[in-house]
Amino acid sequence: MFDLSCLKAAKDLTNSSKALLIVLVTSTTLSCFGCASKPSELGSKSGQGPQVSHPGETSEASTLRVSEVEEAVRRVFKDNALIAQDYKPSFVVGDFNGDQSPDVAVVLKVAQGKTSQMNQQFPPWILKDPFVTAVPGMAPLRVSDDETLLAIIHGYGSEGWRDPQATQTYLLKNSTGAKIEARTKAEVIAANQGKKIPQLRGDLISEVLKGKTGYLYYAVSTYSWYDPSTFNGEPMVRPVHGVDVRN
Repeated sequence: MFDLSCLKAAKDLTNSSKALLIVLVTSTTLSCFGCASKPSELGSKSGQGPQVSHPGETSEASTLRVSEVEEAVRRVFKDNALIAQDYKPSFVVGDFNGDQSPDVAVVLKVAQGKTSQMNQQFPPWILKDPFVTAVPGMAPLRVSDDETLLAIIHGYGSEGWRDPQATQTYLLKNSTGAKIEARTKAEVIAANQGKKIPQLRGDLISEVLKGKTGYLYYAVSTYSWYDPSTFNGEPMVRPVHGVDVRN
């Protein structure tokens, strides 16, 4: 004769198995939902535009970035120029030419015995002086021994100045002052309300130069100096034999 107690036990076992299965499915679903949320968080962070750096960073990430800047300098200048370690900070990061790719501005010293290489006939950088107005027939600019220079390495693509293809560089004479910082357009406009402001395409480099606080900014084919106390408008640029002459 069939034992009803055995039937009841089998029914209880089946119900227990169903409950266990429901618990397992629910746990797995919640776990997968948690995993799926992580990429969206990372995506929102990676989608941010270039960040302007400010001095005073002491984190490990900042320390590691020094080696990246050294690598970028070697990419353009080989062993002909070195980061000027006596400047604090010796580099700042921002989108200086306004192309949505982060750039780096680095204070450099000419390496010992490398002045002739810094004056090579066809250098892979553009030598400029924001305080010298180009005129037809003027002698080309030259780098002198022990000169301190400001190199602005423009970024390439999403990796910016870190990209191996980031080589377009402006090398500026007479442009290294004190309190070098990167400032956004919005910050500069807000700080100089009521004053004339040049056409700004990207972030600016703020510093105290020749005793005055001002800004270096990208002006299409060169970098120019903006002194809020004396600026009266940008000069008209006209090309003369491949050189931009400012009237």
